[in-house]
Amino acid sequence: MYLLIRPLGSVAFRWGGLSSILLSGPMSSGFFEPLPLPSTIYGALKFAYIMNKLGDEPPAFKGPMLYAEGTEKRLLCIHSYSLGLKCNINGQFEDCGKIVNVSDDFFEKRIGIALERNKKSAKTGYIYMEKMLDIFRLTSSILGEAPKSYGILIEINDQNAKKLDGFVLPFGGESRVAKISYMEDVDIKRVGREFLASPAIIDDGDENQIIWENRRASIISSANKVTYRLLSLGFEINRRLPIRLALMPGIEIYNDYGYVGYFNDRGWGSVVEI
Repeated sequence: MYLLIRPLGSVAFRWGGLSSILLSGPMSSGFFEPLPLPSTIYGALKFAYIMNKLGDEPPAFKGPMLYAEGTEKRLLCIHSYSLGLKCNINGQFEDCGKIVNVSDDFFEKRIGIALERNKKSAKTGYIYMEKMLDIFRLTSSILGEAPKSYGILIEINDQNAKKLDGFVLPFGGESRVAKISYMEDVDIKRVGREFLASPAIIDDGDENQIIWENRRASIISSANKVTYRLLSLGFEINRRLPIRLALMPGIEIYNDYGYVGYFNDRGWGSVVEI
């Protein structure tokens, strides 16, 4: 079963950098990608489960993926770091990595000013920039027509997830509004290849394999360069979670686990068939 999260407007998926209301200066900017980090999905699901009284913690999930359905075409895409997508379109696998990039029209640049919440006034000198992705325009460009449905797709194995159908929640940078739709299945022919859909938190890796605990998985870059980065696992109340070594998504994976690395229950290291 799946949940489709559709932003009701442009949305920002920040993957790091200097964009923060905690930084001062004439302008601060960060790194923005076409799909969210697992921590963004986890936070949204936790909010949804608590608000709907389904539990204090969301179930494990896999993804994220980009899904869209038009009159004649369906597409299912994974993140191809950086600023790219690998897409299955009507059962045909294509590399759409050049569709999205930082200079493209799919992003809207917006300026923000940090606020003093207690005083309800602006902070002097705290200006930041967000790049807001227009997913409707992006999926329209790939499909060649306006989509009937589209959004960020996650796979989830929990019957309670059906109760989230129609729920509206804050999502992504700036807590933009999004709506959840429940999907029993995704009607698209898979091509039988498995790819890393979200960053994998690992201990070590090279061009051919990654290592975590006592496990290993073979990787193949195909059209992608194998990229490792240090990533924060997100935030909890009053604290930032640790920064760990991560393999970036878009890499083909060979193993029998269905996931790689640590923190799979929170979406990290998701391996999906595209």
